[in-house]
Amino acid sequence: MPDIRELLDDIKTTSVKNIILDTDTYNEVDDQFALAYAMLSPERIRLLSVNAAPFLNSRSKSPADGMEKSYQEIFRIMKLVDPGAEIPCYRGSDSFLSSKTEPVESAAADNIINTVMNSKEFVYIVAIGAITNVASAIIKCPEITQKSAVIWLGGHALHYKDTKEFNLRQDVPAAEVVFDSKIPLVQIPCLGVCSEFLTTLPELEYYLKGKNELCDYLVNITGDYIKRGFAASKVIWDVTAIAVLTMPRALDFEFRPTPCITKELTYQIKPERHEYIYVSRIKRDPIFADLFSKLAGKK
Repeated sequence: MPDIRELLDDIKTTSVKNIILDTDTYNEVDDQFALAYAMLSPERIRLLSVNAAPFLNSRSKSPADGMEKSYQEIFRIMKLVDPGAEIPCYRGSDSFLSSKTEPVESAAADNIINTVMNSKEFVYIVAIGAITNVASAIIKCPEITQKSAVIWLGGHALHYKDTKEFNLRQDVPAAEVVFDSKIPLVQIPCLGVCSEFLTTLPELEYYLKGKNELCDYLVNITGDYIKRGFAASKVIWDVTAIAVLTMPRALDFEFRPTPCITKELTYQIKPERHEYIYVSRIKRDPIFADLFSKLAGKK
């Protein structure tokens, strides 16, 4: 296992990284962009498999329903990107963790364990939803912390008033498992950092509309999702987790003690805790330029 500074060195190299993408693909519209971006970045990413993560909000009836809708959405996006793609996909957890010691059994958690433990190369688990599948895999097989790293979009910035962010607050025990496990970890916070990754419907239409079927799908679902209005914008959150590996020069990284989560869903910082990589700033322009060019350039 690399130490946290060696991990950052590896992230910044141009070598192709093996990743498992863990995604609540149907939750919003950003996961769809992120999945397509990962598939269209073979110069930096080897996408080994995709896991469906659970979610519960107005777009789902239960965590299991959210996971199943995400599972089906994964196939829709993959078909639009590459109808011939043979990337394995796995159903994830049908509930959130009930405690920090009891995993939720799923094909996705087993996929993480089997992929990491059988790989001769280091594996990055890129998680862009509730981190239930990843935490369950760690509980079941702590040895994966020695052979993999996690990149997670979750929680808010350390300076923010709380960390009641959707991915984190859905499954607080899972977030605690990952923070406590000492697995090499990169966190992309939402409000206060990733919230700068904004676009608008006119911008999406200008760069993507009419380019191909994938682009039209992404523009249409974004247009259906966002509230239209004067100068309205939308954060395409999850793309930034992929950008950690595709465009590391567009992010600022810091080494920080891994935070603890209080009962009030705030951070507690203990200097003696093990370090992790904290993304403190995102430069949106180069990431969107790379994303748009790859989406629009797909044949």
